[in-house]
Amino acid sequence: MRTTVGSLPSDISSLQKIITEQAHEIDTLKHELSYIKRMLFGQKRERHNPSVPEEQMTLEGLFKQIGVSIPGFAESKEHISYDRRKPKKGHGRKAIPDDLHREKHILDVPEEEKICDCCGAQKKHIGDDITEELEYKPAVFFVNQYIKPKYACPNCSEQGVTMATMPARPIEKGVAGVGLLAYILVSKYVDHLPLYRLQQMFMRYSININRSTMSGWIAQICSYLKVIYEAMHRELIKDSFLIQADETTLKVLDKETKDKCELGYLWPYVGDGKLAVFEFKDSRAKAGPTDFLSGFTERYLMSDGYAGYGEVIRENRLKHLMCWAHARRKFFEVKDLEPEFVSKVLSHIGMLYAIEKTVTDEGLDHVERGKSRKEKSVPVLNAINELLRNPGKIILPNNKVSDAIVYTLNHWQQLIRLPEDGRLSIDNNLVENSIRPVALGRKNWLFAGSPEGAKRMAIIYSLVVTCKLNSINPYEYFYDILPKVASYPESRISDLIPTHWKNRKPEGMG
Repeated sequence: MRTTVGSLPSDISSLQKIITEQAHEIDTLKHELSYIKRMLFGQKRERHNPSVPEEQMTLEGLFKQIGVSIPGFAESKEHISYDRRKPKKGHGRKAIPDDLHREKHILDVPEEEKICDCCGAQKKHIGDDITEELEYKPAVFFVNQYIKPKYACPNCSEQGVTMATMPARPIEKGVAGVGLLAYILVSKYVDHLPLYRLQQMFMRYSININRSTMSGWIAQICSYLKVIYEAMHRELIKDSFLIQADETTLKVLDKETKDKCELGYLWPYVGDGKLAVFEFKDSRAKAGPTDFLSGFTERYLMSDGYAGYGEVIRENRLKHLMCWAHARRKFFEVKDLEPEFVSKVLSHIGMLYAIEKTVTDEGLDHVERGKSRKEKSVPVLNAINELLRNPGKIILPNNKVSDAIVYTLNHWQQLIRLPEDGRLSIDNNLVENSIRPVALGRKNWLFAGSPEGAKRMAIIYSLVVTCKLNSINPYEYFYDILPKVASYPESRISDLIPTHWKNRKPEGMG
């Protein structure tokens, strides 16, 4: 309804109330418009360019302002001179790996040009000029043909026939070789290709493999991989000092109702930045993390502010750690409403990240990292707390900036645990990055075909994300372990966890 002069009340208090409400509505609309414009036209990255005066324009000035020594800078200056090798001029390309197969093409001059025009002598070969180009051949299908000679005694027919046994295979009596199975797993769960698209790609080579057949292969493979997955879960709970947790949605086809999907959840848990274990649940209920983290006690759990983690934190006496990237995002999204104040907050949070980068670049162990945090990060945290409690101007309740302040202060005890131990992480970005393959996959394969398929997805994502965390080629990993896992001794199954496999992988891999 449009407001006119005649419709306004005459008393001042009512007018003030209307003005306050409209000011709040204008702020909200400005924030929403700014957010939409940034999502449509701006960069999504939360890079902050401070818009504060003079000495605060640099991190050096900010550190000096709160009396903290500057990470990465010496306290006194000295003149250093040294000689540096001048780099060769060139195009700066990365070198082609030495272990790639080289196909040699010798481009020789005609025989008559090997005779000197001046004296008629035979020219000597004094070396080669070598130019390399990186080439590619499309995928090649081939057939492994196992020929087993049969032997029988001509005199003792009761002895039967003697022949060699078949090598271990991922799918007994199946037509798929280990390389093809590894390629299908990597294509779907690392490169996000749905099975129907793989089927179309194979048809270009006159190979007809129906997607339902590939789905059956994946199901059979996961029945073997499950033992590795369970070993990873046990190791995550037993050995991790810090577990980072999150969750993401996953549509699952409802078998009872045609063309209908139910909403499920994949929960990733990352232990000490090395081991990722996913679990599928049909809801976001607190029973998910409570059951999965049973046995993980009196250590650190990092998550967002979702209340579903509350029970496991209380029951397992966990120290709850929260993410500074989440707090920073709250302020970044409202930077256009109160630019001066929000810029100060973001600059101070940037100081925390500058300290983390410095101790990482210096390669400090967790003990020295903890000492550095107590010395440098604690004053910055105190400065942020003071800034949030005394913003220097009145920020009305129900304002988005006020919401960001309240969020941060409400979780302050979880945010200031960072200096307690050098093994802790400043943010939950590692586990959020672990979810990224799921998000990319959802745009391609859209949904899981069944709850059982979603559980298989959790198994394979656990393996491929752990491979990524440890710089392991997932194709090489699957190629090596798929023939072994079905018959591998149960007592040594942890050998096949990617983190352990990396230390004993066969020569020639990676």
